[in-house]
Amino acid sequence: MELSVFLYSVSLCAQAAAAVYAINLFFRAKAYRLACGFLALGFTLMVGRRVYPILHLLDGSKPNLSDALLSVPISLLLLLGMFQFRKLLIDLEDKRFILSQFLKIDALTGAASRAETFSRVEQEIQRSFRNKKCLSFLMADIDHFKIINDTYGHPIGDKVLIGLVKHCQEELREIDIFGRVGGEEFLIVLPETNQSLAIEVAERLRESVASKPCAVIDGKAVCITISIGIATFDPGIESKLEADSVLKKFYELCDQAMYRAKQAGRNQVST
Repeated sequence: MELSVFLYSVSLCAQAAAAVYAINLFFRAKAYRLACGFLALGFTLMVGRRVYPILHLLDGSKPNLSDALLSVPISLLLLLGMFQFRKLLIDLEDKRFILSQFLKIDALTGAASRAETFSRVEQEIQRSFRNKKCLSFLMADIDHFKIINDTYGHPIGDKVLIGLVKHCQEELREIDIFGRVGGEEFLIVLPETNQSLAIEVAERLRESVASKPCAVIDGKAVCITISIGIATFDPGIESKLEADSVLKKFYELCDQAMYRAKQAGRNQVST
């Protein structure tokens, strides 16, 4: 009897450890929480079932040595399998987090990605509806960017984009949204900002970019100018629109304003 109790106790410890791993994964996992919950529940029930023969043996029942012997490798294999599954799942969760962060940032410039930009803008639109404050949309585009690429090559063009992002981020607030939405087009969204304030910000950005080189080649500074279009969303006027409709409408409006700045001679701000 003592041998059977010992073997069942070893099995109990192994299954309890597997249950602890599963419960830990349940609280840690996000995308796979349901599967981990099923595993945690299953292993917990198995622990309860493993206690049952031990209690019977202590109560004087006849031991089943073959069952006790078989329970040990089964429980150890389950524990090892759960241990490996935990390592795999944690690795997947870490890679998933890294990928999600990568998708939020434009790989070249460090600005917000197009998808992340639109997602954050919709959140700001909803906040604008709640606080009843204006939200300004700025579309910035590099003037004659094709000439830069043709003259210096695409690697220098990439450096220009990176330099532009750096200059703009230095001028913007932490709450402002700055994302790359096209090749050389950037959407800037300014929370709690009316049109007159948005014009001031846009002019400051335009002047800052024009006054600093965005790249240097063979000791020669490469300077650029940008054209900016502005459209301001007033929740008091557009109260019947949904957030996605506001995004679509004002994205188009600031894009149209940017093209008006281009047509007016570039290196300008237009509303």
